[in-house]
Amino acid sequence: MISVVQNRNVYEIRFRYDPVLVDYVKAVPGRSWNAIQKYWTIPLDKLGFFINQIKGTNYEPMLKIQSDEHLNENATLDSTAVIPNVDISEVPIYVGEGFSPYSHQLDFMKYAIFREATGNKNGFLLGDDPGLGKTMEVMNLALYNREHYHYKHCLIVCCINSSKLNWYEDIIKHTRGVEIPYILGTRRLKKSGAERISVGSKEKVEDLKSGHKYADLTAPELPYFLIVNIEAFRTKSGKKFTFTQEVIAMINRGDLQMIAIDEIHKNASASSIQGAQLLKVKEATQDRVMYIPMTGTPIVNKPTDVYVPLRLVGGHTFTSYYMWCNHFCVYGGYGGHDIIGYKNIPYLKNMLQANMLRRLKEEVLDLPPIIHFTDYVDNTAYQTKLYDAVVAELKASKEKLVKDMNPLSAFLRLRQINGAPELVDPTLKLDKDYINRNAKIQMLLDLLEDAHEQHHKVIVFSNWVEPLRTLYRIVSKKYKVCCYVGTMNETDREKHKKVFIENPEYTVMIGTVGAMGVSHTLTVAQTVIFYDEPWTYADKKQAWERAYRIGTNAPLNVHTIITRDTVDDRVHDIVYTKKGIATYIVDGQLDLRSNPSLFDFLIS
Repeated sequence: MISVVQNRNVYEIRFRYDPVLVDYVKAVPGRSWNAIQKYWTIPLDKLGFFINQIKGTNYEPMLKIQSDEHLNENATLDSTAVIPNVDISEVPIYVGEGFSPYSHQLDFMKYAIFREATGNKNGFLLGDDPGLGKTMEVMNLALYNREHYHYKHCLIVCCINSSKLNWYEDIIKHTRGVEIPYILGTRRLKKSGAERISVGSKEKVEDLKSGHKYADLTAPELPYFLIVNIEAFRTKSGKKFTFTQEVIAMINRGDLQMIAIDEIHKNASASSIQGAQLLKVKEATQDRVMYIPMTGTPIVNKPTDVYVPLRLVGGHTFTSYYMWCNHFCVYGGYGGHDIIGYKNIPYLKNMLQANMLRRLKEEVLDLPPIIHFTDYVDNTAYQTKLYDAVVAELKASKEKLVKDMNPLSAFLRLRQINGAPELVDPTLKLDKDYINRNAKIQMLLDLLEDAHEQHHKVIVFSNWVEPLRTLYRIVSKKYKVCCYVGTMNETDREKHKKVFIENPEYTVMIGTVGAMGVSHTLTVAQTVIFYDEPWTYADKKQAWERAYRIGTNAPLNVHTIITRDTVDDRVHDIVYTKKGIATYIVDGQLDLRSNPSLFDFLIS
């Protein structure tokens, strides 16, 4: 047995003398030998380094750890059970024509108003499940704050660029045209006078400086709701982050009192420029602004995501991201800098619960069921031959690939062979024989035919743009198809989405998980098909929930096409049926660098 016992700020390690094991301990930075009592000590934050040293060896099963740090002890976020009894009968609730507010949306107002009335105006995390109407809730809180606390502006920061237009349209819809938000950077075309949303960041800074739409002093002043993408916080002039400076200036002179941050778990980590700039705003303005960070993804077991939102709402007192990570992350892996696990998660849960409003969809909505189907296919003889050849190449390069900064990218070719083999074999032509060489295409066409027989609209997801180009060429020969991918310009994407929602003749929508899988409402679809599966469960769930939210009135069929006995099958086993999840998954991602054995499992 290898005994590892925490004693204040060190771990004491005891074992029968073994020269190999001694060498492992000696490799740990900061280790020390107690010659009198015959045991080793290592610093508290180097336990992960030691664990990683013996991972996969005969010593691993001998390890017995006693720790106060709750190592790899998970915790599940609870729903908010108690809503304050606040009278909101006189509070106007804005909701779109033909709609009525749900009880959980009224509870949101009670929760928010109570926190403000009891002196907590820093804000809180909104962690409701996707599809519960967070946009409508936050909009109503902002309007309440304008009425009762005389807020002058509410800034909505979209961590996913495409959601800017969703916010714009939803605010107009729910206020029935009374409030017209402004997307920072919008400009008028000189000839037609029509509005165009600028992709540049300079224009967004100019808008804030001028205080007028289009940065034109003859144009109307900026309206109450301002919308911007998170990348605006990266805007620099020399060494100065100019957008950040303007936001700080607005807050300090009393022109901006509320900032809502949509999908804050995306693109706003403390290690990113934009996340660091949000923290700069907080540091420079302290408690002069209310923050409502939003996420529909459970984040309690990923503490690296939680630092920024909790800091913004005053939910913790850690003065640096470094201190935070040392408290919650177990480091080891390549160079001792990889996160190989977590600790103190129950403590993190308590912080979250005290600063978060969270409701689950199944608890507050009476939605029809989701019916999941796993549709297995076998590769064609052509695909099998190509697949085996690439596997042989990967095996020959295993040592190099495992140490790569992004080792999972090596498996992309295998996944392409399963769904779009022409990307690996450029000699393969998209002719009349192509379908016979691609097993997934055959299954997809069968599923589309079944869905159309039931008069269902269908969403087809892929992780990547390239397979969708092939799908479009083939599927559009029989059905009218819309597209939503990141390589399209914003105007075209939104036009395609609008057509899919409103035109009954367009029955198929194809898109990437990254672009179409977040921040959209596509409840006109009754069938969702994953042509290939995302690497993480959270990404997949968010994607299918585009069609499963307020407005869903029929059962949703979710199909996943998996090629049997390939990397598709292995990923599904680990991520979706939870086999080996504790060993192979860290930070919600398949962790190949810390688990070289995963390489063999994926290609076996």
